Amino acid sequence: MAFTAGFSARVESDKTVATTAALKTPRENYRRDPMNRRSWLRGTAAALLADRLALIASAASDESSRFRTAAVNGRGFLASLFDPALDLLPEYREAKVYWLYHDNYLAAEVLENSHSELSKRIQKALQSYGIAKSGKIEIVFDAAIRPLPFRHPELIEVKRLGNKIVKTEIITDRAFKGWEEYADLLLMAAMALSHTEPSKSKRYFAQALAMWDGMGFKDRVTLKTGKYAVYKLALAVIATGRLDIRPAELDSIIERLLVQQSESGGWITDYTADGKPVGLANVETTSLAVLAIDSFGS
Repeated sequence: MAFTAGFSARVESDKTVATTAALKTPRENYRRDPMNRRSWLRGTAAALLADRLALIASAASDESSRFRTAAVNGRGFLASLFDPALDLLPEYREAKVYWLYHDNYLAAEVLENSHSELSKRIQKALQSYGIAKSGKIEIVFDAAIRPLPFRHPELIEVKRLGNKIVKTEIITDRAFKGWEEYADLLLMAAMALSHTEPSKSKRYFAQALAMWDGMGFKDRVTLKTGKYAVYKLALAVIATGRLDIRPAELDSIIERLLVQQSESGGWITDYTADGKPVGLANVETTSLAVLAIDSFGS
């Protein structure tokens, strides 16, 4: 009995010592063995980096999903406006005016991949009216033949079909003086010169960006009306893609663009200094917004 008790006591004592030694070994090894210490540090750093990369990937995935949703809803809004009687989109829902340029030209481009049949019908309708170009909006697609110098536009009536009116914008030969006071024209000039005169292109972009006040582009129009234009946000995003630059303000600009999307999926023309939409969701603004989101997302 005594032997058994003594043996048991020794066993328990040996277990305690062994356990204590086992618990101390990693820390003591860490202290005494530089190789183990480096391995531990490398392992810890790798784990932290993996966690950080996972968080970044998750955030990027969420952001990408947000862009896709916004673009899909925007295209859905455009497709919902299609009038099969004219094979065109009205300026806004229930409007009686149908703009060939810029509205339907832009819509056909935006819907080409997602709604190819609608896009083809719109393009065919554009051709049927004998209006082949605007002369300015093509800058967005790097397809303008003579984009600069800017000239004054003229809005003309093309045809009446019952109570529906088909109109378009064409560019005249009258020079547009003072165009550098407008953010949209500065951005379009930057795009137009991105290949041929990159230095001047970046200068025009910088001039436009100087008008960004954290809420929108406060150019001559905004100073006069007190309203910001959504499409100028879109042009800024598209221009960064064309010039292959990423200014610090870009994230704020794209965020403002996304916030201004309406529940209908379309984008409303203007907004106030507190972000309140002014006007109706329309084809031109929505088309440019979707193109901007596509550009930024890619």
